[in-house]
Amino acid sequence: MKLIRIDHDAQGGSHFSDCTWALEEGSFTPPSPAGYFTTSQMGACCVLMMHHPAGYQDNWHAAPAPVLGTVLRGKVSIQTSDMDTRTLLPGDQFLACDLTGKGHRMSEVDDGPYDLALVVLMSPPELEQDT
Repeated sequence: MKLIRIDHDAQGGSHFSDCTWALEEGSFTPPSPAGYFTTSQMGACCVLMMHHPAGYQDNWHAAPAPVLGTVLRGKVSIQTSDMDTRTLLPGDQFLACDLTGKGHRMSEVDDGPYDLALVVLMSPPELEQDT
């Protein structure tokens, strides 16, 4: 399972990295049969759903805490301060860990609204960086 991570650097800039969830054999709902995999459990303080109307564009902002986002509907473009841009589709995930500096900005794609599910995490989760 892949996701993009947004981080900040010492100069206040932000950038993407392509990551994969670290998975282990599932045991979340015993006595489920073997054969599924899960991440380690993560501490979270809240969950919110966010709707962005057609034409919406963020200002530059840093994440208030590590935030795990999943696109539920529409297409969203995320841009980091190094001007790298990624387009996410429904089901795509991102982890915003750019807690200081210029941050990132988001906008809708194709003149349509988009919806996000956001989980505010207590700390960044364990990920494997893709090479």
